Amino acid sequence: MIINPRPPERVRLSKLFSVLLAGLLSATAAWSQSPLRAQAVEAYQTAQKEEIALKEKPAADRSRAEILRVIRLYERVYLITPHTGYADDSLVNIAALYEEIQDPKDAITTLRFLIREYPSSRFLPTARTDIERMNRRNEETVEAARVVSEDRAEPAQSPETVSIENIRYWESLKSVRVVVDMIGEPAFTRGEVQDPPRVFIDLANSRVGASLEKRALPVASVMLENIRVGQYDSDTVRVVLDLVQLSNVTTFTLRDPNRLVIDVLGATGQPAAEEPLPAPEPEPEATAVAAETRPAAGAELTEASEERTLRLAQPTENGDHSLIRSLGLKVARVVIDPGHGGRDTGTIGPSGLTEKDLVLDIARRLKERIEAELDAEVVLTRENDSFVPLETRTAMANQAEADLFLSIHANASNSQSIRGFETYFLNFATTREGSEIAARENAASAQSISELQDIVSKIMLRDKVDESREFATHVQRALATTPDFGRDRGVKQAPFVVLIGANMPSILAEVSFISNPDDERLLKGAERREQITDALFEGVKSYSDTLSGFETAQARD
Repeated sequence: MIINPRPPERVRLSKLFSVLLAGLLSATAAWSQSPLRAQAVEAYQTAQKEEIALKEKPAADRSRAEILRVIRLYERVYLITPHTGYADDSLVNIAALYEEIQDPKDAITTLRFLIREYPSSRFLPTARTDIERMNRRNEETVEAARVVSEDRAEPAQSPETVSIENIRYWESLKSVRVVVDMIGEPAFTRGEVQDPPRVFIDLANSRVGASLEKRALPVASVMLENIRVGQYDSDTVRVVLDLVQLSNVTTFTLRDPNRLVIDVLGATGQPAAEEPLPAPEPEPEATAVAAETRPAAGAELTEASEERTLRLAQPTENGDHSLIRSLGLKVARVVIDPGHGGRDTGTIGPSGLTEKDLVLDIARRLKERIEAELDAEVVLTRENDSFVPLETRTAMANQAEADLFLSIHANASNSQSIRGFETYFLNFATTREGSEIAARENAASAQSISELQDIVSKIMLRDKVDESREFATHVQRALATTPDFGRDRGVKQAPFVVLIGANMPSILAEVSFISNPDDERLLKGAERREQITDALFEGVKSYSDTLSGFETAQARD
């Protein structure tokens, strides 16, 4: 059932305003010379055309996915630049579309954003009225449901059936990530069986989609043998993971597009960090290594030879020795994640610099430095301007068996005077600002994470949190030593989707405010990008130097 489509007079006002503003644009040179305003106008006109075409369909034929697509088109208008007369029009249209798909919560959130960010908008009276109306309707719906329940009347109309469309997975030695793509948002329950070991997830009010051809996927990893999916009963789809042994399995959902993420993390009660150390290498290989690090018997140490000694891990700045340090683990492989990419541009600066292009260039520069000077392998989550889902990025890091994960981003603010840099590690956000930044970075592919208890334990794995905080501290300190970078905004914590599920210390660095016109101008040049690269490299090196490793006599001197 479609709830309260946008009133016709609102559409007419929006169209009338579009015509008037388009006329103003053609008559005003300042407007015509602004590439961002031109992009915003074009984005608004595209969104409006798509909405008009959608509204030509009968209401029953408009799918949720189609309406969400139009919403994303309208969102681009104020993401390109919030400083046009089209921004509040777009927000009004977004709220109405959310209401059409029976999502009053997001509709109200959108209207509250409009009221807060555009206090002079002519839509404010209507926005306040719509919020009151939707709140009142929500209260009436809750009361009606209570009365129906008490009277044991027939249940209300069932929600839209969810279609399970596809299953994907990535595997590594320490984890397997399974992603179930779906249309709709099902409730789900999870259970486990010990003999043979398996975990199952039941998706309520769901059907196996026609596009899901393979009903069973062989995995044959050290933890997972098969993934099976089937129609358990008339309205339940069951996903079964056939395990090698009963494992620590966590689940969480992501939206827009909707998917269920399942992580198999290892045997229950045995975190990956506590796995036994590998057996010693065979004697011939050990002898060969020794020959490389010391002169032959009876020979003098020449200038070309380098004496190498083992460097023991240092405690963290809190004086602690994590399991990573106790086991003498080293940094041999780093995964660098250039944020955004493809259709997800990230922040766009006042004169058009995109975050996705900036951070990709910095990531490539940093890769060269680390491989050349730290003798470590570097993997990029994207090598070019391609879109990579957020949950895929940490899966790639796990599959690569990375020792560190660094996600690079550029910040944004409604105030163009804000400057500075900050570094985040995965945890629950402790400030409103941290929550807002996490929401913006998560929005590209996952606008919300369901609040499930099993994700809490995943975020709070103590060793990884502590080491991530330590890694973030070293990177932030290195950025702070670079002149004219703006304010040191500190090390912070927030629930970034791109960091969830990583098996290694992982951080997200916001290296500058691309929304600041002066900084954007500097960021377009090679000199500032090289300065950022230098700082990130020094942060990685500084953190790496606190772990175990080999060093030469020259390095010690």
